[in-house]
Amino acid sequence: MTIEDYEFVLAELQRLVDDAKSLMTKFEATGSNQQMPGEYHTLHELYARAVKAQKRYTYEALDLIESDTSALENFNFN
Repeated sequence: MTIEDYEFVLAELQRLVDDAKSLMTKFEATGSNQQMPGEYHTLHELYARAVKAQKRYTYEALDLIESDTSALENFNFN
């Protein structure tokens, strides 16, 4: 993967994390987490998987940058 690929994947994972957090907050605010515990649990698992993947891809991107310092020039830190 190129550094641009990592940027894209990490941005998409961040959107997924943000959306899952927002939905979990709505579940909790409306009591849906009590009314639909299975769905809430599934949502929480999705969130956890996205965070785990985000961590893995971040480390992979850092390894790429470390092995090829020219990749750092193309990395967008936003």
